Amino acid sequence: MRAKTRQCKLSQLLRMSLLLGVFVPPTVFGVDPKEDLAITVLVFNFRQVQRTTLARAEEESGRILARAGVHVTWRDCPTGNDACQKGQGRVFFLAIKAGPVQNEFLDTVSGYALLPHQLAVVHYDYLPRVPPDKRGINETAMVLGCVITHELGHLLLGDREHSIAGIMQEHWGVAQIQSALQSHLGFLPEEAVLMRADSPLGGANSMSTLVLTTQ
Repeated sequence: MRAKTRQCKLSQLLRMSLLLGVFVPPTVFGVDPKEDLAITVLVFNFRQVQRTTLARAEEESGRILARAGVHVTWRDCPTGNDACQKGQGRVFFLAIKAGPVQNEFLDTVSGYALLPHQLAVVHYDYLPRVPPDKRGINETAMVLGCVITHELGHLLLGDREHSIAGIMQEHWGVAQIQSALQSHLGFLPEEAVLMRADSPLGGANSMSTLVLTTQ
């Protein structure tokens, strides 16, 4: 009971720090900032994104997560009935799909995460819009990597709430896309601490989405 009470208090402190944008030292939460986390992501490429694009996106996502102390092993899985080899640490599932038809003149949803199933879904056809003069395979891969990281972040954080800055912002516009292309998007210090905690915080029925502005 005491452990649960302490975990609840830590959750409240973390939520407040993320909402207010105030840095709280990791030691306050009883987490050693030097302790890294290893995870495995099983990737199901239903959209059949080009292998070079997907590999670059995984590289970018892995780089962002590594800066937060989370090291990823990517397993590209067949989309049929063949088994997929698992790796070390916690296992998450990533599905890359075309996505449902959306009105491109309104805010579009580029992905969502289902915590109970440890599943992150990315709508490849509705990624954030890259400026016309910077559209290329590498730029698409960079943005895809950031969207993948955002959704995996929800699974690791165990909470549907978003942050006011960094890669876990709910709404992405021109500024966020520019930061993504420059490899400047990342997790806040408090988020990195929470992701490396012993157990994720959040409800069993939590679902999160990434909404992208069309501006």
